[in-house]
Amino acid sequence: MKSGILLAILLAMLPPSAFAAGAGQIPVPLRNDILQLINMTGGAHLGQMFGNAIAQQIINNLRASHPSISPKAFTIIKEETSGMLADPAIYKQLTALLVPIYAKYYSDADVRQMIAFYKTPIGQKIIRNNPEIAQASLQNGEQWGKDVLAPELVKRIRARFQQENIELNEPAG
Repeated sequence: MKSGILLAILLAMLPPSAFAAGAGQIPVPLRNDILQLINMTGGAHLGQMFGNAIAQQIINNLRASHPSISPKAFTIIKEETSGMLADPAIYKQLTALLVPIYAKYYSDADVRQMIAFYKTPIGQKIIRNNPEIAQASLQNGEQWGKDVLAPELVKRIRARFQQENIELNEPAG
């Protein structure tokens, strides 16, 4: 999760020219069809999900390092993150990043078939429900990671460290 958030932050900080080289090699009809697909399937929601995840991570880190910080700081973080990711230039950068990925895996015919599918009633239902499904999946996955995966993973790593005679010193301070 942290690496995904860091990637999103780094991508948002890159200039638009950083994406231009790869995007120029994709035929214009395919690029346009991919952009249509991304937009019709809720590309804006993807940006908002990134924003929410980034803001929450920043808030969690700030809470841990500055427990007495004003709650107003959290409001500011959410507002600024949301505002930044609502910026059309940022959205354009995100979609420019996604186009080459789609083009790598899908032909123009594939993309056109997906566009046709998403225009059907079931395709529209998927588009309507995907943001909530993704958000719930993210929340449930994070909770599962904390409650189930992390404790078991720590237990396994400690056992392996003990097997290999690897000792960890207590953190300084």
